[in-house]
Amino acid sequence: MNVTCPNCGRKTAEGRFCERCGKPLSVSAVPQRDCGQVYAKASPAMSFQRPSAPPIHSVPPPSAPPAPLAVPTLEMDAFCILFESLPGFLRFRLNPGTTAENVSIALENPLTGTKAEGRKVPYLQGAREIMVPIPAQEAGAFVWYLTLTYEAAGRKHRMEGDVQMVVVRPREAQKAADQLTVTINNNITNGNASDVHVSQQAVEELSRLAMAENPFEELRRIVLSGKRVWAAVPLDAGSVQPTLPTQPPAAQRDAITLNLGMTRVRFFANRMVRLGRQRETNDISPRPPEGMPDAPYRAVSKAHCCFEHQGDKAIIYDGQFDAAHVVKPSSYGTFWNGSRIQTSHALAAGDEGEISFSGTGDGFVSLGVRACRPVRACATCPHANRTWCGEGRRPALMLTRRDGIAERFVALWSCFPLEEADPSFEGVVIFRKDGGFAWRRGRRCGWLVPGETLETDFGKVTIS
Repeated sequence: MNVTCPNCGRKTAEGRFCERCGKPLSVSAVPQRDCGQVYAKASPAMSFQRPSAPPIHSVPPPSAPPAPLAVPTLEMDAFCILFESLPGFLRFRLNPGTTAENVSIALENPLTGTKAEGRKVPYLQGAREIMVPIPAQEAGAFVWYLTLTYEAAGRKHRMEGDVQMVVVRPREAQKAADQLTVTINNNITNGNASDVHVSQQAVEELSRLAMAENPFEELRRIVLSGKRVWAAVPLDAGSVQPTLPTQPPAAQRDAITLNLGMTRVRFFANRMVRLGRQRETNDISPRPPEGMPDAPYRAVSKAHCCFEHQGDKAIIYDGQFDAAHVVKPSSYGTFWNGSRIQTSHALAAGDEGEISFSGTGDGFVSLGVRACRPVRACATCPHANRTWCGEGRRPALMLTRRDGIAERFVALWSCFPLEEADPSFEGVVIFRKDGGFAWRRGRRCGWLVPGETLETDFGKVTIS
């Protein structure tokens, strides 16, 4: 078929180029087939084109939802105890559950601002141990914030949690071993120990410390022996806000009781806490254990004594204040470490001793007393400098029954480390806020509401 070249105007065979002038033929010079299968000759004046078909919108087949990313598991070696004034390390075992890149574990002590970070792992597939070097610390047990960051499936991920760090003084090796034994036993009980058999062996080895000639060196040997006692570290996705949730109405109260296993702790928030035989007018009313004679308890007056905070001191009064705010002494007296209190006795944070009623000795009612220090640079405080107490570092006064009943009374005037009442609950802080009682451990916090049960790393706490 011949067509007319739009360049030279002469006839040429159909194709891409004109046989006459050699120039390319335009699209209009090529015969086009319309919808009626009719061919038309192209001319310089007009041309015909195939009607364009309506666009076809292809619908991709429904894709399957992306598989959820595996949740990483993190464990810490409970045997990583630090020694006072010496640098050390914590040992972790991480399994990201998938291929991960740029893995990093960082720690921060919220009380001192001390930070520590392990070496970044560029590629990780499967479980691996990661060590985090820790600078020299002072003795004590502290809760550190933990941050785990890594990249997986093309995205950056951040997990947060908290861990407890124990720093040991040489002369307190046995005490540290006892604390560690409690921690490992709690991990076994709560199912956080990955190898129960190894954990039980560790408890047995620690229990023999008391028979060692040099407990500190024996503890060092155990810690540095290379044995691992892995315990799970709970992780939360994203950043957990350090603020309390909305306070439920039931949390508004001036007294609350926590049942910590076999130990019962009763908290009072009044500025003045009263002790006496008459239950209706006193916060603390000692009663004899079941089956024991009540003769010694008759020496406790109806309004025997009271406790009050004044700035950074806790004051013990013999007797209670009347309507005219005058102290009326008790009938048989209140004794501090065997000496009768004439009017009052002041305690500073850290002081401890014993008060008894009507005398001293096994035949008299007595309570152990400790003015517990507020949490240093309190982590519960919303202020930047973490100064919780404002007008003074008020101690919380803890009274412990000495008559065989596992019961403690706490005058909560600022914040109270729960480990003072039960060593198993190290790192848990009870504090007073907005007319209620609240708790915090690391980044986790909440309100104490009667009738509820609080699930912790150490077991269940019932609230009444």
